[in-house]
Amino acid sequence: MVVYNSSMEKVSSLVSKKVISLDDASQVGYVLNVIFDDRVKFFTGLIIVDDESENSFVLDREDIYSIGDETIMIKSARALQFNISSITNNPVGKVVYDSHGNNLGRVIDVDIKGKTVKKIITNMCEFPQRFIRKSGENFIIFGAYKSEKNRSFKEEVGSFKGLEKTEVRITNFVVVQPQTPESPAKIFANPKLLIGRIVTNDILGYNNELIAEKNDVINQKILNKAKLHNKMNLLNYYSK
Repeated sequence: MVVYNSSMEKVSSLVSKKVISLDDASQVGYVLNVIFDDRVKFFTGLIIVDDESENSFVLDREDIYSIGDETIMIKSARALQFNISSITNNPVGKVVYDSHGNNLGRVIDVDIKGKTVKKIITNMCEFPQRFIRKSGENFIIFGAYKSEKNRSFKEEVGSFKGLEKTEVRITNFVVVQPQTPESPAKIFANPKLLIGRIVTNDILGYNNELIAEKNDVINQKILNKAKLHNKMNLLNYYSK
């Protein structure tokens, strides 16, 4: 039986958590990434990296025993499956557009409760999962399918204290967006777009080798090191 915290969990809080086996009280790795279904409706599993073997594994959501503040507990390391695919459909880093081409920001986090995705958070707005029309490799399309045009939705999206608010209208949807001096979000389709960002957290590689320190400015050397240690997702999470 899976023991989940009843409160919301942010995807960013899962990344880098230690994974502990209850059978032998040992660490089997740490969380590298989070896996979602094609529609980004459900959280389906985790990508786990073993520091010693430098291999990555898939942990199905059903095989998670509990999620704590610092660790994720599993019954046994036998639950880990060798990772043969790099596809996670993680929306973090993707840019959201509506069907009219309006940029709604780059996804910076996702709220989940149990297995269900509740909310998508961008650097410009927040909206419920049901407003995802399509999730692709680099982009998310916001809005309703044609068959849903006549449905009535009333949703208050986002809370931005101290910021002037404007409305972005998409068919019969209203999304609240803050006006900020930020430049438009960059698309994380090319890793080189990370160059110039500021690292917000120490990033460690295999055998705890330091890839980047907090407040470092990302350069090509840091990018190369992150690629070597398979830490590009962490570098994307912990940079701005």
